[in-house]
Amino acid sequence: MITEDLILKFFEGKCDARDAAIVHAWLNENPAKLKEYIGAKEWEDFQPSHVLSPDLSGKLWNSINKNTSPRKVHYPHFRWMAVAASALLVIGLSWFYIFRNQKTSTISSATVARTKNIFNNTRQKMTLTLSDGSTVELSPNSTMSHPEDFNAAKRDIVLNGEADFNIAKDIAKPFSVRSNSVIITVLGTRFTVKSYEANNATKVILQEGRVMVKIADSSASINKNEYYLAPGDVFIFKKTDSLSARILHLEKDKDDCYVFDNYPFDVVFDQLQVIYNTKIIYNKAELGNRTFIGKIDKKDSLAHILKSIALLNNFSLHQQGDRFVIGNNPY
Repeated sequence: MITEDLILKFFEGKCDARDAAIVHAWLNENPAKLKEYIGAKEWEDFQPSHVLSPDLSGKLWNSINKNTSPRKVHYPHFRWMAVAASALLVIGLSWFYIFRNQKTSTISSATVARTKNIFNNTRQKMTLTLSDGSTVELSPNSTMSHPEDFNAAKRDIVLNGEADFNIAKDIAKPFSVRSNSVIITVLGTRFTVKSYEANNATKVILQEGRVMVKIADSSASINKNEYYLAPGDVFIFKKTDSLSARILHLEKDKDDCYVFDNYPFDVVFDQLQVIYNTKIIYNKAELGNRTFIGKIDKKDSLAHILKSIALLNNFSLHQQGDRFVIGNNPY
């Protein structure tokens, strides 16, 4: 329930993530209420570290004034960041990004110190637990940057390399992974990202839940598209002379068999990992450009399926504990 006290706490920056999301949604639906809490004098009085030009400041206030009704109550002395955050509900995000760019150089050393940069230079996966309870298995020769503590609004990390994610669900705070011009956004799910800058390619494999993938490269015509993955889907983005992005879906036919329609073998193995919840280790370079056409019945064992694929394509196959290793057969 929206109360006066709750709204005041929101403008004073004292709400927790849940209450802030509630007030944010209410103000977004009732923009005329904004001016009951923000007046022209507060807009003129606040002094950020980099002051906006009078011309830009005037345009911003005029935008607020035009989109809201005359104010009834006046609460002075709110911090300018609260004013700016509320103004976004009415005039959009564009001016905020302009202003934020002006503030970039003023980020404190304390904020920088709270960012963790992790490089896995071992031969084993490194298991990490983030502040929200999410876990990440960072593969060898991979790096990841993330805040020591996620803030009240979002959970963002940057990845170069490969990692398996098991994300703690939090509807109020989406979890985002940025990697090689790709942004993966989730609320709570399990997925894998393989993205090395040297390869100019990014692959996202969804094991559980649902994710949305978007291209962050502003020069790309495909950056306007949002790609939604279901379990077993594989998203592939290639950044070469021409950008390309596509989803290879995990498809079933009327006989409830999984259908592979000329899929590259790395995608086939990625999808088999999801179907059987079993790790399949391979070197994509050793697989070459060969593809697979066929149907697989899940009632067949994974070992039988992989043996058949290896025999027909001259791959080597070894079982190590509960996982399989596939490579080029030297004979």
